[in-house]
Amino acid sequence: MGKMEWRKHPVDLPELSGSQKTEFLKHVSAYLKQRSEEERYGSISLSNLGKDYMGLEFNLTIEGAHEMSAIKSTIEKIENLEAEKKSLLLEIDELKKMADAKATALEGEVNALREEVRSLKVLMHKSELSVDRKPKK
Repeated sequence: MGKMEWRKHPVDLPELSGSQKTEFLKHVSAYLKQRSEEERYGSISLSNLGKDYMGLEFNLTIEGAHEMSAIKSTIEKIENLEAEKKSLLLEIDELKKMADAKATALEGEVNALREEVRSLKVLMHKSELSVDRKPKK
């Protein structure tokens, strides 16, 4: 937008790029300085100043409220996600403990079964030896 186009369109400061904001502020500053000097010499009145720039609209209050609402919503979302993350980490920790306990129990059962297999093999071996030693008829 050129310098004079600021007068023709509403200005939504949050929508402007950095360079557009700078240009706009320079324009407003120059305008206010010019008007201030003219006011000093009595060439314009305050009512004329208001009429000249009635088309220059600032949506700062509305846009500011929307931005604050969006920021609050984002903060609330982050807090909810952090709480859920904490809850999930605790659940994972509990599940790991349960898995370790189950693995320990299974290890004990497997060791008991191995011992039972060894015992049965020993019994079977003794049994085979005693059958082999009996006299044949």
